[in-house]
Amino acid sequence: MTFVVFTDLDGTLLDHRTYGFRMALPALDMLLRRNVPVVPVTSKTSDEVRWWMGILGLKGPFAYENGSGIIIPEGYFPGKIKGASGQKGGLRISTGREIGDVRNALRNIAVELGLSIRAYGDMSSDEITAATGLQGKELENSKRREFDEPFLVNGDYDHDDFVNAAAARGMTAVRGGRFHHLLGDCDKGKAVRFLMDLFRRKDGNVISIGIGDSENDMGLFQSVDRPFLVQRPDGTYSSGIPEDEAERVAGPGPAGWRMAVEGFVSNAIN
Repeated sequence: MTFVVFTDLDGTLLDHRTYGFRMALPALDMLLRRNVPVVPVTSKTSDEVRWWMGILGLKGPFAYENGSGIIIPEGYFPGKIKGASGQKGGLRISTGREIGDVRNALRNIAVELGLSIRAYGDMSSDEITAATGLQGKELENSKRREFDEPFLVNGDYDHDDFVNAAAARGMTAVRGGRFHHLLGDCDKGKAVRFLMDLFRRKDGNVISIGIGDSENDMGLFQSVDRPFLVQRPDGTYSSGIPEDEAERVAGPGPAGWRMAVEGFVSNAIN
């Protein structure tokens, strides 16, 4: 039986504060030795994910900007892939709205709802570093957004009102570990289902595992066979994920990631 592990990055495989992953390494190495695909599904940009995949030793497909785009290495899946366009070294599938349209919609929604927001595209490098800890090349990679605009809200606001305003424009609003996000009519779940169709076409009976930490992982959890929610750094769980949507893992970030893999996956593939 073949397994695929779909995983969020920030706050899950990567530590929320330091971006370290030492605690997850034993489980990650075990998966890679057994050729189990580990597929990032993240709000990070394509350039960010490529950089991290090199560090983590991952070589398969990934979904970026909350599922707005998918990158598949050339020849990874057999046959023609619907909606894919060629790019250097692989294929790109995009379902998101162009970032300019998203940023315009974000400004309009803020005016409509009387909100004070700070969009990622308007932040200075110092502001981004203060909010994320990113510096240098990692920071520059995070700015190269194609489809999804992170933003902060100053003061209280009604998230449901924002979601409704986004939906009226054919868009999606989600909350992540650090930022709110506005994007097109797509999410992590749609990207996972697209990739799972390809994995099953390639390998037949495939069991999917999903690991995340935030509300924007809901679509991911709803699209895999075994969803796992890791703790936040303070030991709590995301309030946006009901208990019946994902199994709780009693560990934060990469420590919880390792527990999910070793406790629920390794026994099945030994």
